Amino acid sequence: MKKIFISMCMALVGLCAAAQEQGDMAVGINLGVAPSVESGASVTNFDLGAKFQYNVTAPIRLEAALDYGFKNKGISILTFGINAHYLINVADKFKMYPLVGLGYANCKASWKTVDFDFEDILSYYMPGAYIPSTSSSESVSRFFFNIGVGGEYAITDQIALNLEVKYQYIKDFSRIPILLGATYKF
Repeated sequence: MKKIFISMCMALVGLCAAAQEQGDMAVGINLGVAPSVESGASVTNFDLGAKFQYNVTAPIRLEAALDYGFKNKGISILTFGINAHYLINVADKFKMYPLVGLGYANCKASWKTVDFDFEDILSYYMPGAYIPSTSSSESVSRFFFNIGVGGEYAITDQIALNLEVKYQYIKDFSRIPILLGATYKF
C-alpha cells in the first residue's frame, strides 16, 4: 500500500512539473466584481485589471496584478499586488491553483454635502431651484493580503482563460474579488 501511495505521489509531481516550464511568461487582463465584506458596507466594485505572470519553477508561478475598482456608492479602489500560484494539472488543458499574495491598495471615497439654510429650503420646493453643494473626497492607502483559489483552461498553447476567487484583507475594507481573466503566453 505504501509503494502505491508513493508511486501516485510521484506521478502527481510529474504531472505538475510537465504542466508549465520554468521561465514561461504571460500577460493578461482581469474583469470581475469585488463585494465588500465589512459589516455595514454594501459596496460592490466592478474591477478591471492587467497582470503579468512568470513561472519561477514548473509548478510555482508569480503574478503581478494592477486592478481598478470603479466607483460604487462613492468608493473606488486601486490595488497593486504580487500573488504566488501553485499549479496543479487536473486535466489535459485544465489547471487549478491555490494562491496567496501581498499588495498595496488606495481607497478613495467622494461625496457631496448639501449646504442648506432657511431660504434654500424654501427655494428647494420651487421648480428649477438651485441647491448649493460642496464636493469632498478622502483617500486612504493600506497594505493587504490575498488568499484564494483559481482555475485555468488553456484554449490554445498561447491563450488561456481563468477564474479566481480570493479573500482580500484590507483594514476597514476587506473584499472578495471574483475575477474572470485571459492570458497570452509568450
